[in-house]
Amino acid sequence: MSVLEVKNLQKSFDELEVLKDIDFSLEKGETVAIIGSSGSGKTTLLRCINFLERPNGGQMLVNGNVIFDAADPSTQKESEIRKKRLHFGLVFQSFNLFPQYTALQNVKLASELLVREQKDYKKNKKAILAEIDRQARENLTQMGLADKMDYYPHQLSGGQQQRVAIARALALSPDVLCFDEPTSALDPELTGEVLKVIKGLADKRTTMIIVTHEMAFARAVADRVIFMDGGVIVEQGAPEDVLGNPREERTKQFLARYSEE
Repeated sequence: MSVLEVKNLQKSFDELEVLKDIDFSLEKGETVAIIGSSGSGKTTLLRCINFLERPNGGQMLVNGNVIFDAADPSTQKESEIRKKRLHFGLVFQSFNLFPQYTALQNVKLASELLVREQKDYKKNKKAILAEIDRQARENLTQMGLADKMDYYPHQLSGGQQQRVAIARALALSPDVLCFDEPTSALDPELTGEVLKVIKGLADKRTTMIIVTHEMAFARAVADRVIFMDGGVIVEQGAPEDVLGNPREERTKQFLARYSEE
């Protein structure tokens, strides 16, 4: 069974059709890289998957359960959106860290807010918060930031801030970890450290969707590459096929333009 199934997903902004009948699935432990030109719909697709945008049509299923159906209003209740977002961890282009909190506090914040809704929270508050702290420290250590936990964002490099953002996305144990151009806001010398962390997650078979312009990285890390253009999926397959021997003319043209830049 697929972890995520996207069926005939559509999204328009007024008269502008941004996503047109998007179909793909994601298996547990699979890393999918989404590539394409600016304006092809890549980021909008991620935002729809994370319920930051509401699709105009189609369905989304997680572990076989329908979490969105454009034809079924019961799947679109605002009160349920926050719960549905917990299936997905999203790492943005910009780091989006709270400047008034340390790295450790940024990673723990969402978990600490959510557990307050648990029935046994008051009774077991100390133990629950201790476990959240332990997990956050483990995630930051995994990101190579064991010695930076008490640093504030302004005391960290861009690469370190993005690694804090990844640790924060992992904190709620999402079914799918999503990245939207995770290195686009970084200086070239800092890009490598973030890509190394993401590759480590892929090696551990973390289920991921990565919107990226790093073609060499997609070739090395992804199990499957999806090429989008004009709001549609033009081609998808193994990296060696899509990037090395594409079938579709639009894919060939994109890769040719990219290699010239």
